Amino acid sequence: MNAVQDSVGFLIESVFQLFMLFVLLRFLFQLLKVDFRNPMVAPIVKLTQAPLAWLRRYVPGLWGIDLSALVLLLILGVVKLLLLSVIKGGAFSVVGGLVWTTASLLNTTIWIFIISIFAQAIMSWFAPRPTPITSLLGDMTRAILSPIRRYLPGMAGIDFSPIVAFLGLNFIQKLIVQPLFHTAMQLM
Repeated sequence: MNAVQDSVGFLIESVFQLFMLFVLLRFLFQLLKVDFRNPMVAPIVKLTQAPLAWLRRYVPGLWGIDLSALVLLLILGVVKLLLLSVIKGGAFSVVGGLVWTTASLLNTTIWIFIISIFAQAIMSWFAPRPTPITSLLGDMTRAILSPIRRYLPGMAGIDFSPIVAFLGLNFIQKLIVQPLFHTAMQLM
C-alpha cells in the first residue's frame, strides 16, 4: 500500500471511529438516563442530533432503547469497513462487516465502562464535591456498580465493586467479544 492509500485509510478510520464513538456515547447516555443538560454531555447530544433525528423517522425506539442509534452505528461501521476494503483492494463481506462492527461496538462499550469506573474511583479521592464530570461518571457507572454493591457491601470502608466490575467486564470481553472478532475474520 502506498503512502496516499495509507493516509486516506487513516483519515477514514479516524473520522468514522470518532463519530461512531460520539453516537455510541449518545446511545449509552440515553440508555443509562444520563442528564442531557450536563455540560459534558450536551456537545455530544448536539453533534449527533441531526442524523439521529432524521433516522428516527424511519426507525422507532423499542422499550426505551434508541434503535436508530444502533442502526446508525451499524451503517457507519459497515460503510467504514467497505471504504477501507476499497482503498486496500481487499474483498468485503456485508455479514462479516456487520459481525465485526458489532464486536467492535461491544468492545468499545466495555472499554467505556472500564475507563468510567477507573476514572470515577480516582476522582472520588480528589474531587469530593460534585462536578459535571463526577456526575457524568456516576450516571455512567451506576448501572454496573449498584447491583454489585447490593451483594458485596464495602468492607472496612473499601469499595470492592469496581474490582468485581473489571473482572466481569473482562470476562464478557473474552467470552463474547473475542469470539465475535474471530467469527468476523472468518466471514471477511
